[in-house]
This record gives sequence, structure tokens and C-alpha cells, in this order.
Amino acid sequence: RRDSFGSLDYDEMREQYEVNTLGPLRVTEALADNLREGSKVAIVTSRVGSIEDNSSGGNWGYRASKAAVNMVGTNLMHELRPRGIAVALLHPGLVATDMTGGHGVSPTDSARGLIARIDELSLENSGRFWHAEGYELPW
Repeated sequence: RRDSFGSLDYDEMREQYEVNTLGPLRVTEALADNLREGSKVAIVTSRVGSIEDNSSGGNWGYRASKAAVNMVGTNLMHELRPRGIAVALLHPGLVATDMTGGHGVSPTDSARGLIARIDELSLENSGRFWHAEGYELPW
């Protein structure tokens, strides 16, 4: 949703934070004891969480929650690296969903790109912010 400054819905913003930021952290923490050396953690985030790449504003809660999950992923990278576990922050691209009005790449094509990024994930490139198409995104 595109909330406007001056009429922001803080309850909705809190809900977005709960889902988009705390959700991945809670799942990773709950499963951490099951992760072994060589495991990979993939967090689906969004380019709109990039502070450097914000050229349009708007989408206050969504943007802030995705920027926050990017920090969660970076912290997880530091936390899990000593255990030999890599972490990826992945932007699926503009995917044709209800949220985008059906515009963008197919979910299948996006998933192929995400799987390729996860396959390429290692401790050497852990903690980076990747587009499904394979290029690194700015923070």
C-alpha cells in the first residue's frame, strides 16, 4: 500500500514489520539448531528496502520493514558464519502478483533466479543483497 505522509497507518506498518522483518528472524532462530555447516539461509527481501536506491519514496511500512530485514540478514551473516552457514538476501524482482497488478516476471521465472542465487551462495558471498537476475543490489 502507498500510505501518504500525514496519514500513515502505524498499525499497518507494525504488521508489516512483524511479517517482513521479525518473521524471517523468528523462523531462522527457531530452526538454527537444525542448521549444520554448509547450510544456507535465504531471506526474501525487496529492492525497495534499499536506502541508496530509493528514488521514489512512498510505501513507508513496506520499505522500512524490508530495510530492517536487510539488517537482520546482515546480523545473521555475522552470527552464522562461524558455524559455516551462509546467508543470502534476495530480491525476487518485480513479480506478476496481486501486489504488482499482474505486472512483472512470472513467479516461475523469479523462482528460477532465486534458486540459482541460492545455489551460488557460499561463505565468501554470504550477507550480500542479490537480485534474482544475479546482480548485487546497493544497500
